[in-house]
Amino acid sequence: MKRTLTIVLLLTLWSSQAQGPLLRIEQVMTPREVQETGVATLSPKQRAALDRWLVAYTIRVLSAAGAVKDEPLGRPPARPSGSGCAPAIESTISGEFTGWEGETIFKLDNGQIWQQAEYAYTYSYSYRPDVTIYQTAVGCRLKVEDEDETILVKRIK
Repeated sequence: MKRTLTIVLLLTLWSSQAQGPLLRIEQVMTPREVQETGVATLSPKQRAALDRWLVAYTIRVLSAAGAVKDEPLGRPPARPSGSGCAPAIESTISGEFTGWEGETIFKLDNGQIWQQAEYAYTYSYSYRPDVTIYQTAVGCRLKVEDEDETILVKRIK
């Protein structure tokens, strides 16, 4: 039932793109948040681009949620052995962050060390950014503050 509802919602969001986004930023932000974040100052073209991004992001989130298998009640959800990222881990990268490439190591202030587990490349510089590591159907993903992309990681310490 959940999977059917997710598919219907995805199709509705996707098909509505042609007529204008069904989901608008004003629906997910309070008027105060719209003001404080500067969204209120965006041009109509920028606001439309933000609404399109919001729909695309929502579709990605719902797709990822739909990919998670339903587990029988009373049994904890299965996760890859040694993943250690459920519940989500919030910490800060120790020192400089310059993106990832191949087998990047991420040292966190909480003492954990994680390594990139899929090939991808992105460059971005920040000093001591906050990170969230969370469970997905395929393993743990690392989300760095102010980065759009996420990366599959494995815990090495």
